[in-house]
Amino acid sequence: MPEPFQPDQARTCPPCRPGDGGAGRTSVLGEVAAELLDGGLDALAAEVVQQLRTAEKAYRRLDAVVLLAEVGVLLDATLGRLAGETPSADASATEVVALGRRRAEQNVPLAVALRGLRSVTAAVWRAVAERAAARPAEEMAACLQESVALWAVLDEQAGALARGHDAGLTALLDADRERRRVLLDALVDGRLGEWSRLGGSLVRLGLPEEGPYVAVSAEPVAAGAPALPGVEEFLAGHGVRSAWRTTADGTVGIVAIGEWRTVTSIRELLGALATGRVGLSRSYDDALQTSAAVARAMVARRCLPAGAVGVTAIDDDPVAALLASSVETSTEVSRLLLGAVMELPDVEQQTLLATLATWLATNGNSTETGRLLFCHRNTVRNRLARLEQLSGQSLEDPRSVARLFVAVEALRLLDPSVLGDAGSS
Repeated sequence: MPEPFQPDQARTCPPCRPGDGGAGRTSVLGEVAAELLDGGLDALAAEVVQQLRTAEKAYRRLDAVVLLAEVGVLLDATLGRLAGETPSADASATEVVALGRRRAEQNVPLAVALRGLRSVTAAVWRAVAERAAARPAEEMAACLQESVALWAVLDEQAGALARGHDAGLTALLDADRERRRVLLDALVDGRLGEWSRLGGSLVRLGLPEEGPYVAVSAEPVAAGAPALPGVEEFLAGHGVRSAWRTTADGTVGIVAIGEWRTVTSIRELLGALATGRVGLSRSYDDALQTSAAVARAMVARRCLPAGAVGVTAIDDDPVAALLASSVETSTEVSRLLLGAVMELPDVEQQTLLATLATWLATNGNSTETGRLLFCHRNTVRNRLARLEQLSGQSLEDPRSVARLFVAVEALRLLDPSVLGDAGSS
C-alpha cells in the first residue's frame, strides 16, 4: 500500500525551458530567472524606474509609485515566462496589453512605451548575466545560448504593448468624437448653458475662436446617403475649417469663412458636392449665434423647389425666404389667394396656374406667354380672365397681382407639380 502524501515532503519541480509546458530538461536560464523571482524584484524595479525617469520626459510626468508597480509587473511577467511559471504568451499578455492602453491614455507615444519595455528587458538581462557569471563556465555558456528566449519574450510583449496602445488610441479617438458631437449638438441647438458647462470651445470643434462663420443646411437625398459626401475633408483640402453633424433631417455644418474667403466662395465649393438642396445663412461673427444662423440656412434651403440640386443663400430671394420660413402658413395663404382655382380638376387647374406663372415671369406679356406655352395670346387672355373670376383677384390691380405672385411663388416652392413646366422655371 503506498505511503500517504505528505505536503512537507513535496519537492518543487525545477524550472523548465520556456514554452516546454513543464516537460524536458532543466534550463539554466529558467533556474536563474526563478532565483531572481525568489529573491525579490523591488531593487531592480527601482533601478529601472530611475533610468526611465532620467531618460524620458514622458515618464517624469507619471506617478512614481504607480510607475514602480508597473515596472514590477513587467519584471515579474518577463522572469515568469523565462522560469516557465507562465507557460504561454497569451497568459502573460493581458497585463502588457492593459499597460499599452494606459500609456495611450497617458499620452505616452508608442515609441517611448516600447523603449521603456526594452529598458525592463535590458535590466532583466543584466541581472541574469550577473547571476550566470557566478556559475560554472559550462552553465554560463548554456545560459547565453538560452538567452534567445528572453528576446522572444520581448517580441511577444512588444506586440501586446502595441496592440494595447492601438486600442487605447482608438478608444480616445472615439471618446473625442463623442465629446465633439455633444458640443456641436449643444451649439447648433442653442443649448448655451450646456455648451458652457461642457467647457465649450470652438477649438475643440476644430474651428477658430473668432468668425466670420456661415451656417449650412443640406437636405438628405436618400436614406443613408450623405447630403454633402466627404464635405469636411473636401473643405479642409481647400484650407477651410468646418464642423458637421448629420441627422434624419439632413446635414448641418458650421464653416469658418476665414480671412481670404467669402460666403460666395464657400458656396462655390459646396456646389461641387451638393446632391440636393443646400442653404446658407448670412455670415456671422459670434459663434453663440449659430443656432439662429442654422435656422436661416434651413429656410434658405427650402427656397429652392423640391427636387432641385444646388446651393442658395438666405439673401438670394427674400420673397421665397419669407414663404419658406413658414411652410404651413404659406400653403394656407396661397390657397386662400387663389380661391376656387384650387378646387378645379387637376388638368384645368394646372393649365390656369401655368399660364399665370408664365405671364408673371414675362412681366405680363400675353404674346410672349402664348409663345412659351404654344398657344395664341387670346387663349392666354381667356385663361387669365377665367383665373380672375375664380380667384377674385384682378390683374388690373397691382395689389392683386402682388398677391397672385406670392401665391405662385409659394406653389413653386411647396408644390411645383401644380404649375407644370412653369414650376421649375
